[in-house]
Amino acid sequence: MSACSSPSAFEFVLPEKISDGAGSLWSLITQSHLRLIDLQRETEREISHIGRQLTSVRLQKKILNCETAGSESPQTAAEHLQRNVTSEISTCFSGGERDLRECFVGTAVHADQLQFREQALVALLSMLGENVQRYREESTKLDHLTEKLSNGMPGKSQLDTRMVDQENGPTSPASEEGSLTPKVIHSPKYQMFLGSDHVRNGDSGPGGPTDASGALSNSNLSHWRSMESLSLRDWESSPNKFGSAEAPPRVFNSPYATISLDYNPVGRMSEYKMPERRSPTPSEMNLFTLNRSTSPVNTVNSPRTRYPAYATLGRRQAQAPPSQFLMRNNLPNKRDYIEELTRQLEECQRRNQFLEAESIELEKERTQIRFEMRNLLVNNEDLLRMNTQLQAELKRMRDRIVELESDNNVMVERFKQIDVELKEAREVMVEANTQEYAFNFLQQSLKNRIQDAEEALEKQTQHAQELSEKLWLAERNLEEIEIEKDTKGKKAVELNSTVDRLETELSEALQQASQVSSELSLQQKLRVDTQLRVEELEECVLEKEQEIISLKQIVSRLQGEVSDKLMDKERSLEDEIQLREKIQLQCKQAERTVEDLQMELNTLSQTRDDLSKQLKLAQEKVIDLETDLEEMQENEQRLITKHKRSVDQFEQMQVKLIQEKDLNDKLECEKVILERQVRELRGEIEELQNNRVQEHVITKAEARAKELENMLRMEERSKVVLNNTISKLERKINELSDQLEEEHKISNEQKDLMTQRMRSMKRQLNEAEEETSRREAQFRYTQRELAEERESNSRLQKQLLDLQLQMKRKESVMMRQTLDNYTLKLNLSDDDEEEEKKPEEPVSAQK
Repeated sequence: MSACSSPSAFEFVLPEKISDGAGSLWSLITQSHLRLIDLQRETEREISHIGRQLTSVRLQKKILNCETAGSESPQTAAEHLQRNVTSEISTCFSGGERDLRECFVGTAVHADQLQFREQALVALLSMLGENVQRYREESTKLDHLTEKLSNGMPGKSQLDTRMVDQENGPTSPASEEGSLTPKVIHSPKYQMFLGSDHVRNGDSGPGGPTDASGALSNSNLSHWRSMESLSLRDWESSPNKFGSAEAPPRVFNSPYATISLDYNPVGRMSEYKMPERRSPTPSEMNLFTLNRSTSPVNTVNSPRTRYPAYATLGRRQAQAPPSQFLMRNNLPNKRDYIEELTRQLEECQRRNQFLEAESIELEKERTQIRFEMRNLLVNNEDLLRMNTQLQAELKRMRDRIVELESDNNVMVERFKQIDVELKEAREVMVEANTQEYAFNFLQQSLKNRIQDAEEALEKQTQHAQELSEKLWLAERNLEEIEIEKDTKGKKAVELNSTVDRLETELSEALQQASQVSSELSLQQKLRVDTQLRVEELEECVLEKEQEIISLKQIVSRLQGEVSDKLMDKERSLEDEIQLREKIQLQCKQAERTVEDLQMELNTLSQTRDDLSKQLKLAQEKVIDLETDLEEMQENEQRLITKHKRSVDQFEQMQVKLIQEKDLNDKLECEKVILERQVRELRGEIEELQNNRVQEHVITKAEARAKELENMLRMEERSKVVLNNTISKLERKINELSDQLEEEHKISNEQKDLMTQRMRSMKRQLNEAEEETSRREAQFRYTQRELAEERESNSRLQKQLLDLQLQMKRKESVMMRQTLDNYTLKLNLSDDDEEEEKKPEEPVSAQK
């Protein structure tokens, strides 16, 4: 019973351990594979970045090479010029040569730096390429290992292998490299549970691939019998946290360097005896040779866990179907297989740790490379700046070389001119001295004239200031006149108001006259009434008649007074209207005069502005004339210096001509001597030929003759060169003489222009003085007119005051008369009422 129960217990416990170890191994392999892919991608990115930098560096090198190739021609031209020009030009070129040397040294340094940088980038590229190749090899080895594990894992069904193939897809390296690695045929010992349909430990339930009903669960297909969840938990709880640890200096010793997965179970299956129905022993299977690589971790004597619970294997015997593989006790083989799996899992964990440490070292190296790349970029920027500066200096030096060449050409032309006009230069110097004396005299006269013009301008400015003060006074007087005009307008308005008031008073007087006429009509009616009552009032008739006579007298008197008043008022109104018209005419005349004065003031202000502008223009012209004089002086000094230089150069050229003539004479003498020697040698050769001397003597003589002929040719060429130089110098002298003539012509033209400008300035100053005198006369005339207008305004003001006094007196008299009339009317009305009351009283008494 114990023997039967122990296999069942072993059969119940071991699949979980197998699945745990395989899942953790699988998860570690996948993590390491992903890590290698990430490292490979990062290195490929860095390789692309370094490749761009390499292209930029090579372009810079090409540009530098082109510039150095282009700068060789200016250098040779400068050397040629330095050989042919005079001492002055050679001294000028010495500074240019130094700058060129410095520029070439800088370009050479820059080229060395670019070469060093290119070498460093190439070395980095090679290192990163080797790392990428290693990563690829490691990934291929991991793919081989995963394929081996997927093909040789016990307890895996065909569904599991199908699921792994679906997860890997057609792009997995195992499928791509299937032809390179041999297929693993499972041993019959480990296929005893693959074809069974019974439910086993770990196959159903919430943790297995099938549910309680037997259907496959989609959520756990990826982790079925791989125990990736447990491996992840072990990975999180593992003490191999390498983030803070510092790894030793990186030496990439891959644990998969010597891996050999040539496991061929087909060859081992030949030992399996099918008729006896026995499974092979562990020594026969030799499953521990999956990984025969030399690992840095010692895994030879790793401790093996013991499984004492053999009695538990008997529990699964009833459930397991009868099989031919259960005839033999296979417990030691399973135990060894599990121990091998655990050992491989530990090895994979250690290798994973090793790979992680290597990844940390790679990251450190990458950071160092990045820092170095940053430093290289900074150096590159500095080098680019230096390159731009050197290019600018090269351009500047090229421009300077061009300028020096142009100066050299100019000097050559001047040399050509000097040889022809040296004799005339002395005469020109005499003329220049006379012209200089005349020019100094003209300059002194111009200075005197300028001083006179400045004094005249100061006088004009003073006069303009006086005119401005007078204009200010005139403007002030105009403002006073305008104020007086306003007061006059106000007074005219008051007069209009008084006229209107008088008109109203006249209308009131007319109304009063109408009232008086109405009262007269009433009195006539009363008189008719009284005549009717005459018979009744005979006693009062006489009194009434007397009263009527008195009233008639009063009325006639009032009518005369009213008519006299009306006549006086009409006369006064006519006088006032005439005065008003006169005042209006005077005001219009004053306004016209004010407008005329304003126009004159505007014209004066305009003339003043024009004068100021003309003064400014005159000052500017004087300044321009001074600058022209200074330029003329500078041009004369330049001409004098150029003439001195031309004389010195002409003397030097004469010395050179004499030297070259001496050389030519010497060369001709040497030519004659050499020709004699050649003739002698030819005669000797003929004699030797006649005497049949040895051949080596003849060859020597012939070589000597050829050398002499070459010497003659060289001397002839040098003579031609000297003739050319002499002709060039003569041309230079001719050109210099022509240039001197042109400069003399230009100086004479400038002197004529200066004299014309001075004459025009004098004319303009005279015209300005005439205009100022005219404007002063106009200003005086306007001042006189203003004084006359002020007198006329004062007279008008006096007349207005007199009129106002008269009007006030007349108004006071008229008011008194009207008051008297009102008092008389009141008295008469009171008398009439008393008279009416008296006859009514006796009538009442009679009654």
